[in-house]
Amino acid sequence: MITTVSSIMEKDIITIESMDSVDNARQVMAQNRIGCLPVMENGCLVGIITTWDIMCSHPNRLVADAMTAPPIYVGPMASLWEAKEKMDKHCIERLLVVENEQLIGLVTKTRLYFEIAKRFDMLTQLNKKDYIIHEGVKLLKSGKEVSIIFIDIDCFGSIDKEYGHILGDLILKEISDLLKAKVPADCFLCRYGGDEFVVLTPYKKERCMELARELLAAISQYEYSVKVNITASAGISGGRREKSRISVDYVDDMENLINLASLASTSAKRNKVPLLIADGFISSKM
Repeated sequence: MITTVSSIMEKDIITIESMDSVDNARQVMAQNRIGCLPVMENGCLVGIITTWDIMCSHPNRLVADAMTAPPIYVGPMASLWEAKEKMDKHCIERLLVVENEQLIGLVTKTRLYFEIAKRFDMLTQLNKKDYIIHEGVKLLKSGKEVSIIFIDIDCFGSIDKEYGHILGDLILKEISDLLKAKVPADCFLCRYGGDEFVVLTPYKKERCMELARELLAAISQYEYSVKVNITASAGISGGRREKSRISVDYVDDMENLINLASLASTSAKRNKVPLLIADGFISSKM
């Protein structure tokens, strides 16, 4: 499952009332060694006051006059990537988490970036699976087409055994660099795991098939530092979405599409064909 902000947020939140003074807010922050306070009024979240807000305000001013409003927040089921996009867009260091109009947590930029770093592959400099699911959910929510290419390098275990893991890693790095150069700008690439890569596309099945063939050809024709022939198998899913679809379980849809494409790539490898299309796809749920 995709990681959500609910799993990393701070739950014990210290707040302040809008009619308190800025100096009181400063004292509360200093005592608790925190950089912000959500601002409440009659039990409702109305803003946030930060160290910067305090520095720019007279101590006797009301918090209501110094705070930043309206507050920027996400729901607890927002992905880490959605939280990052919101923080980056608004240039903020802390993001509130709200559910049913109630403040339930807070995420700091430091903690968020630490968690996202765990989902970044240092060898290939590619994001991992969570990133693809997040971007796929965005496409589905916007009503756009979604299709997945799951690429699996053939017999990579044998390459590791013959040349060693150091050279095996070098080959993986070269494959990832090649895919970065070949995958179109409107698509998204990740290292799924081991010798497997996933490409998320906003294309229909036919264009997705064309791209998959181009990528497989590029992998097999490339001259690697280690003089070895590299081939790959691929599976495709999606690309046949119906406009009447009303599902809102987009994360589950993306997990299902990736799984279908993975199974198709395994069948392709087993049947010694470069490319297979999964039988399942996102369809209309009436």
